[in-house]
Amino acid sequence: MNTILVPVDFSPASRNAAAFAAELAKALQTRLLLFHAYMLPTPISEVPYAMVTVDNLQKENEEQIKKEADWLHNEYGLEVEKLVRIGIASDEIKTLTKERPIDLIVMGMKGAGGLDKIIGSTTTNVARKVKTPVLVVPHNTTYTPIKHITYASDFSYRTSPELFKPLLQLARTFNARTHILFIRQSHGGNSELELTGKRSNEIIFQGLDHEYVIIEEPSVNHGISKYLKQQSSELLVMVAHKHTFLERVFSKNHTTHMAYETHVPLLILQDKD
Repeated sequence: MNTILVPVDFSPASRNAAAFAAELAKALQTRLLLFHAYMLPTPISEVPYAMVTVDNLQKENEEQIKKEADWLHNEYGLEVEKLVRIGIASDEIKTLTKERPIDLIVMGMKGAGGLDKIIGSTTTNVARKVKTPVLVVPHNTTYTPIKHITYASDFSYRTSPELFKPLLQLARTFNARTHILFIRQSHGGNSELELTGKRSNEIIFQGLDHEYVIIEEPSVNHGISKYLKQQSSELLVMVAHKHTFLERVFSKNHTTHMAYETHVPLLILQDKD
């Protein structure tokens, strides 16, 4: 992992995510890139107002992001690159991932109640649009070294070392134990699926400290939540498929809400072509 991208909007949740990313960057010895996108203000009434030029806005936002970069440098001893562009944040972030070799995007999660408030509309849109792994950090979660990782799997994901690279690197760097969690939604389950899934995962997790955990629970959301209460984890990992991304990751009844309630950072691995 070489570069961690941290989109910022200068909010407390954004700063918290930046601090989390800085800790990861130190541990992984990677570069940190702060990025901010801004829009021109749109008048909402006929009342005259002072026009703000793009140059003025650019300068103002560059001054703000410099303060964030300086704070991270002083606090964590990191050299932080910074970049400001005009445009819709999620679109500009997607463009940036195509222009540069970004290995991980770290973004904040704020609020509760309703999809946009749970994870933030920009964070939601970024995770939908990009093929880069996204780490969502709850606004009230402080960084602690990763000792336990819960990887929630349905045993159907393709066996791809590249897909799981961020998870494997974090597990190795922190010497963390990975708990591969499968929620069996019907009594007895599908033994063939589970056996095949374990065999596939053994290829990926060979040489790493890991275990398999199977829980019977009609609701995947409740099953993951129940397990995280039993087994404290510093990171929850899920895979987002192209055609089932909304249902699996951003459904109000699924893990995004659960991740907020349990204050567990959520790493989304992108299984997209």
